[in-house]
Amino acid sequence: MLSELYLKNYLLVTELRLTLDKGLTIISGETGAGKSILVGSISLICGENLPGIEAFDKEKPLYLEATFNIKQAQELNCFLANNGIETEDELILAREISPNGKSAYFLNGRRIAVSLLKELKNYLIDFHHQRDQQRLLSPAYQLDLLDAYAGLLPLREEFATRYREMKVEMKTLEELKAETEKQKQINDLYRYQFAELENAKLHINEDIELQNEYELLSHTWEITELCEQITAELLERENSVFDVLSGYLTKLKHYEHFNADLKNAADSIQQALENLQEAANNLSHTKEYISFNPLRLEKIQERLDLINSLAYKHKVRSIEELLQLFTERSTQIAAFADNEKKIAELTQILQKDFACLQKKGEELSCKRQKFAAELSRELQENIRSLSIPEGILEIRIDKKAKENFLISEYISAVTESGQDSVEFLFSANPGFELKPLSAVVSGGELSRILLAIKKVLADRLEPKLIILDEIEAGIGGKTAAKVADFIAQLAEMQQVLCITHLAQIAARASTHLVIEKFTQGEKSFVNIRKVEAEQRLEEIARMLSGKTTSTALKHAAELIKDINKRG
Repeated sequence: MLSELYLKNYLLVTELRLTLDKGLTIISGETGAGKSILVGSISLICGENLPGIEAFDKEKPLYLEATFNIKQAQELNCFLANNGIETEDELILAREISPNGKSAYFLNGRRIAVSLLKELKNYLIDFHHQRDQQRLLSPAYQLDLLDAYAGLLPLREEFATRYREMKVEMKTLEELKAETEKQKQINDLYRYQFAELENAKLHINEDIELQNEYELLSHTWEITELCEQITAELLERENSVFDVLSGYLTKLKHYEHFNADLKNAADSIQQALENLQEAANNLSHTKEYISFNPLRLEKIQERLDLINSLAYKHKVRSIEELLQLFTERSTQIAAFADNEKKIAELTQILQKDFACLQKKGEELSCKRQKFAAELSRELQENIRSLSIPEGILEIRIDKKAKENFLISEYISAVTESGQDSVEFLFSANPGFELKPLSAVVSGGELSRILLAIKKVLADRLEPKLIILDEIEAGIGGKTAAKVADFIAQLAEMQQVLCITHLAQIAARASTHLVIEKFTQGEKSFVNIRKVEAEQRLEEIARMLSGKTTSTALKHAAELIKDINKRG
């Protein structure tokens, strides 16, 4: 509920603090007196930008402030909590416009972004104006009204959440499939290369080892002959190196105990003889090992040719790089297989989510069908009480999805609001075909239908300030009285702020504000005053006849008396 409005340096207002009560607050005044000043200030506070806005004193900032009691507004308090805003029972929104035209927005004294204010507006205020009436012609808005009436907004949000999740899943799946298809040919190449390298069974330094063995076997005769020559010289011939050194060692042994150097020399010759014996043994072993083997040479050559061929084919320089390539191909093949696994898993998830989405869509459709009949009946009753006595209103629901739809077909056919399209059909006179609202209603009828909708939904929605800006357009006489009663009934459930020229509506006010414009010197000012008793009677008389004549006063008194009698 809007409890207080404070305006400073705004248009024709120097400073004004206005306290508002629950129920129906009427704003009246002469044409051109500035009745829209209050409504315009509320719009500005909520982040709107209106034409012709300026400060009373252009050298000073313009300041607007609205205080709301939000004790019973659960959805609003939940929104505030989700946005990290702590507040108690009061919400103070303000806007300051500096002389250079820049705006600053505040919530309980803390500066905030205008986007947050615009979101808050939806929780606080319901403007009833021409734009709102045109919105009523939209099937999407009509669906919103039905879902609000039926209490289906939570279920619809569940559907929307799953719908959005499925669209993300479908996009991910499409991207995975496209990537997998793109990689399919190259993956076939990778598999071939992997198999080729796997079959080669390479190991590190194999090429070096094979090359050494090849060189050794290729020089078998030379190496064997050299081994025999060395062995003969060292051990086998007469006066061989071994025999000569052994003789010298025997002689030296007789004198080694005389001198340390002689002892060291004898030990060194002894070590040399042992080394010669070991060398001879190695040469003998080599002769046995490297016996010429043409078949082994051929196999080594084939193996080296394979290694060189693979290195050339894959543009690498060593077995190490070939083995690294083998590891890379293994990883790439595994990633491709992982993609295929992800595709299978995501397809299963999609099928499961699709079944859930269809179930929620069907639940929405069934409940909409049920409540559409109730809402159309209740709206029709209220419309008929607003001087459209023969009015007929029906709500047609068309399901956009079929049972045999594939996932992609279903997602394309439905929206976040479900699988139904809704249209309000209306006829103001019997015998005429029901047609969409946009094709059959006048401005006055549309305004009354929207008023009926607000009343029907009033007790199903959280408390809001409903602003009715000259709702009486196109009505008068008995219809005006019925509209007045209707607005009064609406104000019993929601706070209503109504700008009007109609005395019938003004007479139903629980609070009546009169706006007057006057001039002092070269400046015009606006004064807003609360009227009661005689002052209120005079204002209603003026609204009836344009003057406060005795006849008009009498008529005004009768109007108020009649209202008080009816309650």
